Parts: sequence; C-alpha cells; structure tokens
Amino acid sequence: MKTYLTVGSQAAHEIVINKSRFIGLTFCVEAESEIAQCLEMARAEYPAATHYCYGAVIGQDGLIQRFSDDGEPGGTAGMPILQVLIQKELRNVLVVVVRYFGGIKLGAGGLVRAYTKAAVEAIDKAGIVEMVPGSKGLLTLAYTQLGSVEYLLRQWGIGIEDISYSDRVSIRVATDMPWDELCGRIRDACSGNVEIKRLEDTYLAKRLQP
Repeated sequence: MKTYLTVGSQAAHEIVINKSRFIGLTFCVEAESEIAQCLEMARAEYPAATHYCYGAVIGQDGLIQRFSDDGEPGGTAGMPILQVLIQKELRNVLVVVVRYFGGIKLGAGGLVRAYTKAAVEAIDKAGIVEMVPGSKGLLTLAYTQLGSVEYLLRQWGIGIEDISYSDRVSIRVATDMPWDELCGRIRDACSGNVEIKRLEDTYLAKRLQP
C-alpha cells in the first residue's frame, strides 16, 4: 500500500463562457466500470445537455487513463480534463464536464481552456486529500479507563469509528500511526489492562492544506 492523492468529495461547479454552461463534476472511482455509472448519474442530474465529456485516472499507479470528447472536436475536451488529473497527480478520480451549448462557438483553443477551467475549479471545490496507509483495530478495556483513553486517542489524532458497551468497553479505531507504537502507548496508558486486536489494513484521508 502506498500513499496517493485523490479528491476529497463529490462536488459540482458551474462556469459560464460565452453563454455556454460548463458544469464540472468530481467522483471518486476505484474501477473502470464505475465510469458508466457516474455518467448515468450526470445525465440524470443534468438532462438534455449537449456534451458529457470526461477524464479519469484509476489505480494507485495511475495506469488506467480514460477520456471522452463526447462529440466535441477531437482533443478539445476529454484530453484537457485528463491532463488536469495527470498534472495534479490524482488517482482514482473521474471528472465529468457537462456542457450546455449557448449558441456561440468557442473554437478549439476556447474549448480546451473552458474544459480545463471547469475541471480545475471543480477539483478545487472538492478539495484534494492524501490517502495514507493505515490500520484499524479494536481496543477492549474497563469502563474506568474509557475517559482517559478516549482523550488520549483524540490527542494523538487517532480516529474513533465506534464505541460499544458490554461487560467492558470496545473502541474501534483507525490510525496511520505505526501499529506497534500505538499498542505501546495504549498499554502504557492502561497499565497493561487492555486487549488490543488488529483488524484490516485500510487507507485514511488527510486533507491537504490549501
């Protein structure tokens, strides 16, 4: 598992250029098959548009790259969107730009600038996050330890996903802290009176500062 950049959320952003509306839509995707599903969503949300162009980079290594001009002159829509994703080094991202033609032709250069601008501003609205490898785990401890352990976890920046209660308290956590370090800190805080179980490896999102 390696660190990569992606968009932080699904977002929509509209610009108007010479009476044409360009609506940039961002999607997080992990498989090529999801592109068609997202295009269906775009068509349902923005029906009867003139074009639904897109660029996508899929896979942590960015090996799957797809684009479509959807009827615009070749190289003026899908490729500019894809180039934005490549330049920003984004992975597992699809950007769809929906166009409603306003009656004024923009020319090849104008189209490239419009689709590029729509993609860039949609990504800016969605935000970029760094996906870092991490772990999920389950901490089981006494009720008397809950308050102090919960406080320490928050101080250390460790995400608490769930807390369940039975004869003891179970806390489900997600962290990018090295697992052995986390175990050592928790055992010290609980004087050894804690059960720690490592669950699955995962990715955690860290929003980049603008």
